[in-house]
Amino acid sequence: MSVAGDRLRIVEALARLSAADRDVLRRLCYEGRTTAQIAEDLHIADDTVKSTLHHTVRALQRTLQEMEVPNRSTNRPS
Repeated sequence: MSVAGDRLRIVEALARLSAADRDVLRRLCYEGRTTAQIAEDLHIADDTVKSTLHHTVRALQRTLQEMEVPNRSTNRPS
């Protein structure tokens, strides 16, 4: 599959996450917020943000694997 096709599948995989999970991921990855800042923004515990991120990333990884999107990360083995 092409890189463009992979991007479309990544967008689809992100859409499968709950709105709340996407929001936490967006704040961390796109806005560069720390977990403490996200916790303060959302009025929840820092550990809750960390747990949410852990479960969200795992769910996203599973979905992408099911969709056969190759792992192109340079810092993790496939």
